[in-house]
Amino acid sequence: MASEQRVEIVVYDAPAARRSSCDCGCDHHGHDPGDNHSHECGPGHHHVDPLEKISVEMQTRAMALTLEREVPGKVRVEYINVLQDPRGPELPQTKLLCSLTYPTPLVYLDGRGRFAGALPVERIREEVQALLTAETV
Repeated sequence: MASEQRVEIVVYDAPAARRSSCDCGCDHHGHDPGDNHSHECGPGHHHVDPLEKISVEMQTRAMALTLEREVPGKVRVEYINVLQDPRGPELPQTKLLCSLTYPTPLVYLDGRGRFAGALPVERIREEVQALLTAETV
């Protein structure tokens, strides 16, 4: 039944891998990863990440609460630290994150990789709405 459909969001994180690259995920410039002041990540892209000191796990929890308030019972959100979770060694996302092929975190919606290097809550919300709309049609 369409009314029982839920969008599953899984956030795969490897916090140790994140510390070794740029927080914005571009990983192409030679600044000190511990440097907390503004830096350039491409033409005209300067930023100080206000969420830098908030763990991806806490950001994921906040996103889950926000989505649950918007679409009650329609979203399941899971955070997995692939370096600590017992399932970690078996997950393909662990290999991706530890190889630094993609920046952490990886965000999957309904089993499909959608975002890497950040937790773009507004874009995730938009995709959840689109998936829910498509399921009811």
